[in-house]
Formats: sequence, structure tokens, C-alpha cells
Amino acid sequence: MSETLFRVTLETRDGRRALTAPTEREAALMAESVMRRYERESLTVGFSVDCADREAGRRVAFYLTDLALELVLA
Repeated sequence: MSETLFRVTLETRDGRRALTAPTEREAALMAESVMRRYERESLTVGFSVDCADREAGRRVAFYLTDLALELVLA
């Protein structure tokens, strides 16, 4: 059985970080831990999500967008 690999690339003021994970949840949590380092500046963090499952990739992207907004308002 082939497993979907998730890749989240984040662009921060400190550079580019590429994270890979075997599951949607792990990818989202790994990216969240990076974004939390830029709490008040989270809207300046750019990201892209790549994976074979388009809907799963969209869910991760929507989650990270919501998180960025939440962190700015915190």
C-alpha cells in the first residue's frame, strides 16, 4: 500500500523550511509548531502544501490559514 507524503514549505523571515510527514495531521502539527514561533507575525509566513490527495492538502492549507489569523489576534 502506497502512503501519501505531505510536504509543507514555509517561507519565514529566517528562510525557507520544508517539512515532510506521512499523514495530514502530522504535516499540520509540524507546520503549526513552526508558525507558532512567529506568533504576532504569522501573516508574514508564507506556505504551500503539496501532496497527492488534493482535498487533504486543502484541509492542511485551510488549517494553517486559520491558525495564522488566530495567532495574530492572540
